[in-house]
This record gives sequence, structure tokens and C-alpha cells, in this order.
Amino acid sequence: MSWWEEFSSWLAWVSEALRPFLPYVEMLITVIVAVVVERVITRRVRKAVGRLELPPDAGNAILLAVRIIILVAACVAVLNIGGIPSAWLVSLSALGGTAIGFASTRSVGNLIAGIYIMVARPFGVGDYVRIDGLEGEVVEITMNYTKLRAPDGTVLLISNQKVLDSKVENFAYEGPDGRRLVRGSFKVSFDHSIPSGELEKAFDALLERWAVRLPERPAFRLSRWDKGGKEYTFTFSVEKASDLLAVRHELLREVLRTWEGLKAKRS
Repeated sequence: MSWWEEFSSWLAWVSEALRPFLPYVEMLITVIVAVVVERVITRRVRKAVGRLELPPDAGNAILLAVRIIILVAACVAVLNIGGIPSAWLVSLSALGGTAIGFASTRSVGNLIAGIYIMVARPFGVGDYVRIDGLEGEVVEITMNYTKLRAPDGTVLLISNQKVLDSKVENFAYEGPDGRRLVRGSFKVSFDHSIPSGELEKAFDALLERWAVRLPERPAFRLSRWDKGGKEYTFTFSVEKASDLLAVRHELLREVLRTWEGLKAKRS
């Protein structure tokens, strides 16, 4: 017997001996390939997120979706190599999907709502908003929650799904000079002891003094009138939402002092 025949015989023996272990080798190769693919794709996704200047939360959501897809594909491939029938794969996938769906309906809803908020941008970080009666400065938008800092400093967590289901008022706007401003307002009611003309003249003088302290001159308007009295709505603007409460408090005090001063002159 020649050396080639001896080598071929030995190779056939080795192949036959290793045949039972071939599925495990294929599974190992599949896992290694999946890990390499995941590393390459996530690296490229991170670079793309950086170039597009997407919010960190949006980038994390894309990476999570990519990893889940690769994981599911690798699991299906490994199970196929292991000899599990395709009918079993379909049944297990349906059962797992149903279980995950029931267990994470709210989380998935918040995730989708978070992506919608980041894309549609009804508000952004730094804006002052009112959501379902809760108001404050937007300090962070995550994939699950929108975080507000209330006027008293309390941090409020509102689920993104609730944000989409609620009425949202955004008090931020772009001023004439392109600056991002935040509008605040308050209402004050007065009786009819002071004539409207005299009262409004005093308010005009007061707001004229405030014009140099704020980005825009504050304004007021008559918002209600009846036999019992009249109501005025005052609006003003600030550059930072964190200044809103302090300016509102000080301006309201001066409005009341103006009213009290007019009444004192008549008494």
C-alpha cells in the first residue's frame, strides 16, 4: 500500500471519528461569526450615529435593535444545525414572541413613543412644557420616559406613551433675533374700583420698565370681564426655563403692588 493510500485511509478514519462532533463545530463557527458580525456592525452604527448627530438614546435604540436581530438569527441557525425541526422553531418563536409581547407591551409602547418623540420633536431638552396638567423644564428624553423639572425643583418622570396620549403645550419659541425663548404667563383678577384706562396705563408703565430686563417687552391683555371684576393675562419671555418661576413671581408681585398703589391713592 502506497503512502497516499495510507494517508487517505487515515483521513477517512479521522472524518468518521469526528462526524458526531461536526454539528458542535458548526455551532461554534456560527457563534464566532455572529460575534464578529455584531462587532463590525455596531462599530459602523456608532460612527453613523456620530456623523448624523443623533441623540444618544436614539443611537442606543438602533444598536439594541441590531443586536437583537443578530442574536435571533444566530439562535435560529444554531437550532437548525442542532437538528431541531423547522416546525418546532416556528412554534417556539411564536410562543416566545407571544410571551414577550404580553410581558413587555407597555415597554415596547414606551420605546416606540420615545422614538416618535425624538423624530417628531414636539419639544426638546431645555423647553418648558405642560403635559397632562404637569409642567416643567424638559431635562432629559429617554427611550421610556420624559423627565421634567417642576418649578419647585421636583423631577417628574412621565412615560412616553402617556406623553403621546396627552395634550402637550410647549412654551418655547424662536424670538425675532433667532434666540430660543420660553414664554410664561399668569392671570390676575381685579374689581372695578379702578377704571380700566387708569389701570392699563399703570401696567404699561410697569412693563416698559421690565422691557430692559427681559429679552422681549412683557405684554398684557384683558381676558375676562363681568359685573364682579375683570381679569388680565400677562405674558413674558425668558432665555432659560430655569428663570421662569423667579421672573413670574417678581413680575406678579409688582403687578399687585401697582394695583395696591392705585387703590391707596383713591382712599
